[in-house]
Amino acid sequence: MASSRSSFSSSEESPDSETSVSPVHLPPTPPPTSTAVLKSPSESKSSSTDPPQCTHSEDSLPSAAFYGPLDSKNPLLASCEKEIRELLGFMKKKKALATSEEQKYEFHRRCATTLFNIWTKYAPRLPSDYYNEKLLKVGDSLCQIKEYKLALLQCYGRYLQEFIADFDEHKEDVNHFKTVFFPKGFGDETARLTFHALSGKNICNYQLVCESDANLQNEESVRQCLHILSSFRLIMQVALPQEHLCWIIFNGTLYIYTICRKLMVIGQSSKALEFLLWASMCMESSVPLLSIRYLTWRATLYTAVCQCHYDCQDGIHGEAFARRALAKIDELRQLELMSSSSSLETSRKYYREATIKMAVMIFKRGVFESRRKNKNVLRPKLRLNLKEAQSLPWPRTVTERLLDELLDSTSSRFLAVLEALSDSNRRILQTGPLVTDEMELRDVVSELFMAGKELLILSNVCSNGKLDFPQTSLLEHVVEKRNALSVGASVRFAKLAFTYEEWGLFESLAGQLIHFLQKQDNPQSKKAEKDLILLLAVEPLINVKRNRGLIFPLETDKETQSIQNYLKHIACHESCVRTTFTEDTFSLAAILHFCVCVPTQGVLPDKDIVVDIIGLLWQRCKLGIQRLNIPKNDFAKYSHKISTNKWVYLLWQISEVIHCYKLEDLDIVMVAEITLRLSEILESLGNPKRKFRKSADLSAKKGPDELPGTSKGVPEILPILKRAPVEQLFYAYELLDKAIIGMSWKCMLTTLSDGSSVIDHCYVKDSQDVDGDTYKPIASNSYTMDLHLELIQAQHRIAVVLLDQLEGSFILFSSD
Repeated sequence: MASSRSSFSSSEESPDSETSVSPVHLPPTPPPTSTAVLKSPSESKSSSTDPPQCTHSEDSLPSAAFYGPLDSKNPLLASCEKEIRELLGFMKKKKALATSEEQKYEFHRRCATTLFNIWTKYAPRLPSDYYNEKLLKVGDSLCQIKEYKLALLQCYGRYLQEFIADFDEHKEDVNHFKTVFFPKGFGDETARLTFHALSGKNICNYQLVCESDANLQNEESVRQCLHILSSFRLIMQVALPQEHLCWIIFNGTLYIYTICRKLMVIGQSSKALEFLLWASMCMESSVPLLSIRYLTWRATLYTAVCQCHYDCQDGIHGEAFARRALAKIDELRQLELMSSSSSLETSRKYYREATIKMAVMIFKRGVFESRRKNKNVLRPKLRLNLKEAQSLPWPRTVTERLLDELLDSTSSRFLAVLEALSDSNRRILQTGPLVTDEMELRDVVSELFMAGKELLILSNVCSNGKLDFPQTSLLEHVVEKRNALSVGASVRFAKLAFTYEEWGLFESLAGQLIHFLQKQDNPQSKKAEKDLILLLAVEPLINVKRNRGLIFPLETDKETQSIQNYLKHIACHESCVRTTFTEDTFSLAAILHFCVCVPTQGVLPDKDIVVDIIGLLWQRCKLGIQRLNIPKNDFAKYSHKISTNKWVYLLWQISEVIHCYKLEDLDIVMVAEITLRLSEILESLGNPKRKFRKSADLSAKKGPDELPGTSKGVPEILPILKRAPVEQLFYAYELLDKAIIGMSWKCMLTTLSDGSSVIDHCYVKDSQDVDGDTYKPIASNSYTMDLHLELIQAQHRIAVVLLDQLEGSFILFSSD
């Protein structure tokens, strides 16, 4: 869904204002890799082992005015600046070197303690206006290096601590808010600093939420984001009547849009809608922001509101809002024409971009609604033969004629086709036709693919019949009115063809796109190439009947045919087992292992594609593992059966992919089941005496290449099975440890539906008990808890075996 809206996102500059010091753009969201504890200022000071520098009171020392004018030559101010500069330089230099948890903790402790001591040392001696300004500047510098917690506690929090004690943010009382934070009105110099500190506090709170829960899986994380949005809305509500505070309004819309985009990505568009509406109305209500300079940003907010309506299956209101926005844009155009004798080229570009965005949002619903069957008319409509129509000249269908009426370039029409076909509630591998009983609407989908294919051929096919793309985005082509498409938009069109099961169009287009992308050397192209390779590999498992779809494919050439050979080469190269595993399932597993475990430029495929393919492979692998007939008493036969079985090999590949990917993106129950299956096999091989009687000693002495029925030197077994028993047990222990950590992380992120606090995995506090000493069992997620317990038991069992074997090896080595 994020990709479907990325074409409409644009960056804007803050309005020119001498009083604007707050950052315009939110810093990028850091990955939740740091779990180090950052102590509060008081805790940092008390836990510091460094002795105090001085024992006398700071209040007895002279203030900065004692040393002369308050400029750069003042020794007290210069000393303060030097210490802060040294601290920030130290943090920028040493932060990347802190890799372990202990190093991160010590780094944060030292930085927090040092900054706390600096403020404690200089705060009583500095002028209040200089001290407050310095607090916020240091906070901004800490945000730039992503030290949000330190900025919140030691900078923005210090400034706001005199206000917050008297104000309850949850009530959202505007009058009380003004009284507490702006007692001297908005013309005072401190008002600017207060707005800055309030915005900085909200930004840090949001970034801390993302650090602890990147995907906002916890309901509490979503509630915190909504509270932050409400705080921004309250700040903007206070500043809106003041025209000189328009920079507060503009920056507030940026922050609201950034947080709401995060909510939209995780499927919370209904909760983001009201805040995006508020941001749009604020842009319309602020006179300085009605300038043509900010029209592009207004159109971006309008588009986000429309997209929220479509995400909530409320297309009628999405189209209505788009028409209203189009009228507002036209009003601004009329005012511009009245005030200016000639329209500049830049103004025309602004209006063109905004108008096309709204036209696309109108087309998204209008193309379907205009074709719905009228229930009051009994006479059936004559349907067009779409296969015959594909050989006719443009425009061939009602959809293409509507595109010609609304839009005037190939790029803008292609953008409209992409948006009309996109559905944020549908994943790529959720294939199938449009979910409706009306055949007329399914015909519209086919007509959209016909139009998209024709636009692609007209704009990007060279004389030699191959696709070629410029290094610019689709939106740039739209604004410049070019008849050209971008490679990113074409990849998106190919994915939509996969989703709607237009297999012939998808295969031919994906083949040519992969051939083009292989020549590019940038992360975006490598990611798109891996996405298309995986979709080509999984297509035979979904398209079992080998249908071709309604839309004719592109003309194939030698390069397109070579892609299939390339996929076979990957499958053969990744498969270390000499078998006849020519089935599509095992080829897909090998290709997935290549795309994820052998990253190119650190690029991984699309998350949704990888997760869905893993789930598909595991469902097939689970059935295959259950049907295995493995000898339970003879270790030699067991080892040979395991080492040459295709389902065990598939299980190992899935496990490798899972632990190379981010566990928080996967179903933790599936991860636990896979880990338990593989660790059980490795435990049996690593400790044969415990589970086998026959041939245990003899087989343990033989190498894996000397097992019965196996030719020596032939790579027919897994790499892990070639290792010594102790190494196999260590590998199983590590897999179980990762799964347990992932399970604990999921349990921490997942809250109960009634909001009860989890004590352990079996019992929760009884909310009806006054003393809080009564607990009641949980029954809703008992299977997850059983898996968690089984993982811990398996890890403990393997740890005991490892200790026994290592102790035996040590005793044997000592006796020798």
